[in-house]
Amino acid sequence: MWEACYSTAHEFQAHIVKGYLEQFGVPCLVDGARPLGLGQVQVLVHADWAHVARGLIRGRENEADTPKLRIVRRGDA
Repeated sequence: MWEACYSTAHEFQAHIVKGYLEQFGVPCLVDGARPLGLGQVQVLVHADWAHVARGLIRGRENEADTPKLRIVRRGDA
């Protein structure tokens, strides 16, 4: 089962986060099915990796001079 770990209105940001997670070995994909480009794009990870992915994103959030990332918790998506 796949879970959303990141959500954004900009597809390019989702791909940046996907690449960031993949460099740490986290298997993920971008769910970008948005009619007319409206709505949110999500980065999905396998449920077994959700905790790791959110931890990496949280760590990235805490670094100085980096854009803030929005963590999606189960039920928020």
